[in-house]
Amino acid sequence: MSNSIADGAKLTPETFADFIERLKYHHRGDGVSRHITADPIFMVQKNATIYGLADEYCEARIVHCDDCEWGSPQEYWDDADEDERDELNSLAQDMWESDFLECEEDEQWLLLADLDNHTVSGTRKEWQHVNAHLTREAAEAFIRRKQHDYPPLRVYVESMCYGWEYQEIIAALCDGRLVLADSQEVSQ
Repeated sequence: MSNSIADGAKLTPETFADFIERLKYHHRGDGVSRHITADPIFMVQKNATIYGLADEYCEARIVHCDDCEWGSPQEYWDDADEDERDELNSLAQDMWESDFLECEEDEQWLLLADLDNHTVSGTRKEWQHVNAHLTREAAEAFIRRKQHDYPPLRVYVESMCYGWEYQEIIAALCDGRLVLADSQEVSQ
C-alpha cells in the first residue's frame, strides 16, 4: 500500500505531511523551476481526435467504411484486396484516365468519398482536460492508474494566477495555517 494520498492512501498525519512537502516543492520549492508556472495546477489531458471537420479546419483526412478507418488513400489501397484495387483503378481511369495510385492525392480522396458506404472527413488532434491535481505526483499517479481507459495522456501545467481561492488555500497549507485536525469528528 502506498504511503501517499497521490496514490490513494488514506489521509493520516503522515500522508498529510507528505502532501504538504510535495505541495511546497511544487509551489515554492525547486519544483517551480521544472514547470516555470506561477500558482500551478497539474492538469491531466487526453489526446482526442475531432472528426467531421471541413478541409479548411482540419489537420488530416480519414476515410471511414464499415467501422474501419484509414488515414490516407495509400493506407486504404494497402488494405484493399485485388478486386477492390481493380475497382479503384477502373473508377480512376473513368474519371482521370490514370490508375488510382497515379492520381493526385486530392483526386484519390474524391474518389474514395464517392464510394458507397464510404465517408471522407477532416480530423484534428487536440488536448482535452480530464481532471486536475494539486501536485505533479498525483497527476502522474492518475495516468499510471487510468492510462488504459484513455487515448494518450499527459500532464500539462496551467497557472491559477487568477484563482484567488485556490491561491489562498495553497498558501495557508504551505504556511501551516491550514492543518489536519487531530479528530475526525465534525462539530456542528
